[in-house]
Amino acid sequence: MPTDSRVVSRRTLPLLIAALALASALVVALGWQLHQARENQRWLAQRATQPYIGMYVPRIAMTSLDGASRTLGQPERDYQVLYFFTTGCPHCRASAPLVKAIAAQLDAASEGRAEMLGVALDPAAAAGAYAREHGFAFPVIATQDRRSAMLFRARNVPLLLVIGRDGRVRYARVGAINTKEGVNGVLTAVRRKEASAAGPTTKES
Repeated sequence: MPTDSRVVSRRTLPLLIAALALASALVVALGWQLHQARENQRWLAQRATQPYIGMYVPRIAMTSLDGASRTLGQPERDYQVLYFFTTGCPHCRASAPLVKAIAAQLDAASEGRAEMLGVALDPAAAAGAYAREHGFAFPVIATQDRRSAMLFRARNVPLLLVIGRDGRVRYARVGAINTKEGVNGVLTAVRRKEASAAGPTTKES
């Protein structure tokens, strides 16, 4: 006959196996939750620093280098294409030819429903010289107000944004514009029909 200890072992073995399986499942579940928490944290950090489709932008009144009043985030037509850059950025310099191509094709692609503005995060003199050097035919705004730039998530440049009349981003691209994909992305965004929207304007401080 089996001893009492053997009987106990046979009875407790399934319980031990079940306990180990449960512990393993808990470890896996906790690991997955930790992974999800890190992913959520990364997603929130990106939302706070990177532009994204559907993001609302403010309306900030500024003056372009030609002396005209402009409002970032408030299209005069259906769309406003904003190109953020700095004069010392090598990726911005490399992007200049295709940025000019976007500007040249914008009116035809949007059927006259889009405007383009350059936003140089530099002093006016440097921005003006840069615009002339690269043959920018669109208005350029020069500002050193980094707080305003960050409201458009212009933490990294070059940055292209397409903004609708409701103040929401329709297209966003961060980094060098050196492929046809970057050009086509903007032109595709401005081909869509837009409804009008109104809202307050914030003046640059």
